[in-house]
Amino acid sequence: MIAELRLSTGRRPRSIAILIVILLIATAFRVINVDNFPTPRDATPPGLEHDEVAHWLINQDILAGHHAIYFTEAYGHEAIYHYIQAGVGMLLGDHALALRLPSIYFGVLLVAVGYALGRRLFGEQAGLWSAAFLAVLFWPVFYSRLALRAISLPVFSGLAAWFWWRAFPDEIPPDATSHRSTWLLTLSGLFAGLSLHTYMAARAVPIFFALYTAYLALFHRPILRRYGQGIILFWLVMIVVSAPLAVYLSGNPGSEIRIAEVDAPLRALRAGDARPVLENALRIAGMFGVTGDPLWRQNIAGRPVFDIAMAAFFYAGVALSLWRWRDKRHAFILLWLAASVIPSLVTIDAPSSIRIINLLPVLMLFPLIFVHSATSLSTRWDKLSPKLITRTSAWLLGALLLWSAASTVVGLWGVWPANDEVRFVWQAALTEAGAYLDHSLETGPVAVGGWTPETMDPPTMKLTLRRDDLSLRYFDPREGVIVPVSLSGEFIRIVTPSILPLASVLDGVIPDRRVEGDFVLYEVSPDLGLAPDYAAGVDFGGQLRFLGYNLSGACVAGEVCEVITFWRVLAPADGPRRFFLHATENGEVASQDDGLGAPAEYWQAGDTVIQILTVGKATAQLRLGVYNPIDGARLATVDGVDYVTIDLP
Repeated sequence: MIAELRLSTGRRPRSIAILIVILLIATAFRVINVDNFPTPRDATPPGLEHDEVAHWLINQDILAGHHAIYFTEAYGHEAIYHYIQAGVGMLLGDHALALRLPSIYFGVLLVAVGYALGRRLFGEQAGLWSAAFLAVLFWPVFYSRLALRAISLPVFSGLAAWFWWRAFPDEIPPDATSHRSTWLLTLSGLFAGLSLHTYMAARAVPIFFALYTAYLALFHRPILRRYGQGIILFWLVMIVVSAPLAVYLSGNPGSEIRIAEVDAPLRALRAGDARPVLENALRIAGMFGVTGDPLWRQNIAGRPVFDIAMAAFFYAGVALSLWRWRDKRHAFILLWLAASVIPSLVTIDAPSSIRIINLLPVLMLFPLIFVHSATSLSTRWDKLSPKLITRTSAWLLGALLLWSAASTVVGLWGVWPANDEVRFVWQAALTEAGAYLDHSLETGPVAVGGWTPETMDPPTMKLTLRRDDLSLRYFDPREGVIVPVSLSGEFIRIVTPSILPLASVLDGVIPDRRVEGDFVLYEVSPDLGLAPDYAAGVDFGGQLRFLGYNLSGACVAGEVCEVITFWRVLAPADGPRRFFLHATENGEVASQDDGLGAPAEYWQAGDTVIQILTVGKATAQLRLGVYNPIDGARLATVDGVDYVTIDLP
């Protein structure tokens, strides 16, 4: 083919220098402001997302000696990335930068893999341009800055593809031996098998190699005959390496909870309804130039992969490869494209950039083969200078590269982190609160409000804070608040997200707030008298003292009644706790509420817990008590009763 990209096959010193510059630029795009310390407002992402925190929790289990081929936590995770991430964390510590460093490394490696694979398939120039675009394009840069395992998939699969193509020399003498090729195909099988241990979307990798092997059998049979032993070894190695995961998943079909939540199009297809899959196919076809991933957590919502010009080149490159499908290189990238979109094709929220992430190693080859095919014009029309055509295409690609880089800078450091949904999902409020606490001189107790005080908020603050001399409590502001005891007389600080302030019924209980960007700060004097309207003094199990309560509104019998209960911690809890409020009538429970917004795990003696409990149908008498949600055991008063009564006025 006269329009191919094999402009040079040798690796010249100039090319090496260019590649080094590209890798340095790729590194800069992946590390600048990736940490959330010390200036979180300049960081992108603007905080730590729950999925990133879930990765850290799995890593902690690994470091504690809990090993697995597949982790069932957080909807199910393949293991290989976690072991790498846990090792980095063990060496560098628990903070956002250490958590994201493996993704940064994989992101830079992906650029190198894009170069190597592009060079092997279509020549030196294709490899360099592919690497350059992968270095700055929004899609690969975005996932290289998150502490998520998906970015490792295209590195392992891309290495499998590179070793596969290294196994086949450009010119094959009739008497060529295949010993070297056999070893290269074995390495390809190793990386293909390892790729299945990275991310769910890797299930497309064996599908691709099966399709490509079938393609070779149909249209390039001499290659199969000459390298059949190596290809067989490729499959054997891939199967052996991936077998432990396959055996585990087949024996534990319920472990992949996430798949069951997103596979509605696949289930519809199995039931004979192809419409959802066909609709997904149209959306995926448009993601490269029309409208992209619809989720802010995975993209600037709706942003396509390419701008108009590059999108046109991409689609034209796909068409060109379809035209040249008998060339095994074009068939390779076409089948890679087809297989890579399958995970998004059969799941919801298409097009999903994270589920199509395996496309990245060959993504840029489609527009590049089309742009460079223009050089063939110089061989057909004598009036056109070959040098002019080559320079024009280079300048065109250079302009598109600069535009892509500028677009990524604006999008990733400007548009995306400023979005309200992004700031919510990446917990910008807790990040800014952590930075404030790090920079403050006070060392008194702090109560941290958030949506997940029992699960994600504590590890988020552990990863965010750089100091360990603060006494922290956690609570859900929608349910109440915890006011920590101040043993040394320091002011007590309470922080909550700006969009999640304390419940309005606590306006008269806790002093006025001060908004500090994405979070709200309450400063409470240690001698603040938290006196309820209706005082009490009943001890429960030597652990809690019921101080009394306030009533919100009239609390008329038969109507909704909101009770603000006040408790003093007498001793650290020996297990989880919940409060209950029962509206009883003739000894029967007519309405009830159970809850605890401040996890007992973090209580200290002297803390004051304020819990809001609501019954939907009030009666003349309410019963209030404390119990263990695991076994249901209630704490008893000194009189041996497991509740106190509240008589409504």
